[in-house]
Amino acid sequence: MEGDTMRNHGFLAILAVMLLPGPGLAAEPADVIFLNGNFTTLEQAQPAAEAVAVAGGRFLAVGTEADIAAYKGPATEVIDLGGRRVVPGLIDAHTHPLETLWMKSDWVDARYPEIPSVAVALQNLSARVASSKPGDWIYVACVSASENKFAEKRIPTRAELDAAAPDNPVILANGAHMAVANSKALAALGVKKGTLRLPHGGAVLVDAEGNPTGVITDGFADIPGSPAPGEIAGYYAEGIPALWNQNGFTSMLAITPLKAVPVLQQVSAAGKPANIRYSVSVWAAPDGAGLPDDLSILDMPKQADPDAFKFLGIKAWVDGENDCRTGFMSEPYQGHFDTDPAGGHGTLVTPQETADAFVDRAHASHRLAMLHCAGDAAMDICLTAYERSIKADPSPILRRIEHFGVFQMNDTQLMRAQALKKDQLAISVQPIWLTELVKADVENMGADLAKTGFRFRTMIEAGLEPAASTDMTGLYLGNVDPFKAMQAVVTRESDAGVFEPQEAVSVEDAVRMWTIWPARSIGEGASRGTISPGKLADMTVLSADIFAIPPDQIADVKAVQTIVGGLVVYRRP
Repeated sequence: MEGDTMRNHGFLAILAVMLLPGPGLAAEPADVIFLNGNFTTLEQAQPAAEAVAVAGGRFLAVGTEADIAAYKGPATEVIDLGGRRVVPGLIDAHTHPLETLWMKSDWVDARYPEIPSVAVALQNLSARVASSKPGDWIYVACVSASENKFAEKRIPTRAELDAAAPDNPVILANGAHMAVANSKALAALGVKKGTLRLPHGGAVLVDAEGNPTGVITDGFADIPGSPAPGEIAGYYAEGIPALWNQNGFTSMLAITPLKAVPVLQQVSAAGKPANIRYSVSVWAAPDGAGLPDDLSILDMPKQADPDAFKFLGIKAWVDGENDCRTGFMSEPYQGHFDTDPAGGHGTLVTPQETADAFVDRAHASHRLAMLHCAGDAAMDICLTAYERSIKADPSPILRRIEHFGVFQMNDTQLMRAQALKKDQLAISVQPIWLTELVKADVENMGADLAKTGFRFRTMIEAGLEPAASTDMTGLYLGNVDPFKAMQAVVTRESDAGVFEPQEAVSVEDAVRMWTIWPARSIGEGASRGTISPGKLADMTVLSADIFAIPPDQIADVKAVQTIVGGLVVYRRP
């Protein structure tokens, strides 16, 4: 992982000077020149520029318009940016793009706030049943923590799903880590009295007599259904780039189901230019089980563009998420919902021994290990697994914690993460959840524990370089907009009002959270994340100057152009 050191900045500055032609010398002609821009490079040696030259998909030179004019050849395309602010291409550090397009297009909509209640959600389900054949699986999308949000302060029950769909198996997702299944679905999954676990790690909640309530946590690996291979290919080739490009994204870490990898490999081998750069992490079961012994079979084919398609690592879930009370916590959750796992401390999906083995497996294959940790008890398991692996093999290996400190983080965990940073620890965070989950966190965890979450300024001051992400799954459809998240971390406006304002970050750090820090979190800091000679020519052109407008207008900013490798892949109409 590239460190943000003065030596690196000095090298880039020297390289920039070397690439500028001397007096009387002809410059290498550029493929394309972008001029009349207000470029924020995020490079300390040259923080601003007026124009850039691009050749072979990479920045050839960055500087003034007079500097860059020397690179104009007879075949050079020149694009005038109209004086707009330009930042490095935005990078989504943690997202589920396949699931997003599937849920967006195929699932019954029960997403709050457009769907305000259980009653309306059941009406929408009944409408889908009327147009479905008996036996067809039906999936319903609710945003996370819907039990805190629906008017009834609960989610639909198994009995209500049975009444609405007596002849169809139904899965209602309450966020990405909890679902309610009706009786037909439970029977299809082989769940009966006394069943507590699904084969791939999902937990089944039961009543006092051992009968399943219908609530399943982290069970989506066991639930059948997915798009057909042709649909998946279309998503990766066209649908995913289109959605992310229009929001300014040029790269993503795509967390991908194991069974989708062969389709993505075929897409990568097709030879068509990629409008988004995929770094791929794969999961099979929540605890990491079911992955192939030889992880190299997940590599992209040799003919694929390595800057656009790369198998990066594997992911496991240590726990669920605090918003649906399944994040594994030291303290019990406050209050009670019928969806609570036994004991009131959340769900432990991957215990310490299994987490240790998962990390060892990734590192033995020289792959990135990604551990999802939401609650503080899960975080301790994750940190211990990485501390142990470093002690056994101190060579630098990229490793990541997903959702680090988003829901809760104590100072000891902060210091442990700081100590791991030098061994190339990266963290992904989801700042958009400030606008959606603070109220639920306070209700579920209490105000004091809730205040320990979303401490982005503290993370930055500790040198942890939090990599922002959408964590899109198709549940919160608006989360793909990074500018809403940038406004949230700058203003600290949450769904519960201004939340812990001392944790506000600067606009420049908000941009870093979506550019250079995500690049480093996927091991690509040397090739993307800033605008500098030699790096991939990825840029996002903004509708307004994000550094000049009032902070409460940042959410109104849009991507006017998205540029990948010097090619304009999106223009806002």
